[in-house]
Amino acid sequence: MRKLDPLLEETLAATAAVAVLGLVLTLLFWLVMGTALWPGIILGQLVGLGMGVPLLALTAPRRRG
Repeated sequence: MRKLDPLLEETLAATAAVAVLGLVLTLLFWLVMGTALWPGIILGQLVGLGMGVPLLALTAPRRRG
């Protein structure tokens, strides 16, 4: 099996972490308020990922290949 690029591994880990965080926040909000605000949380996650992934790519070490 071929090993993934370390930058891709970090990106996938960050995406999974943001998805789990969004799920936990949605669940907590629903338990406290009695209504789910999942569209707002999902849109916030997409905006955060949209800004975070390019920042991760810009700060990653350059590879010559």
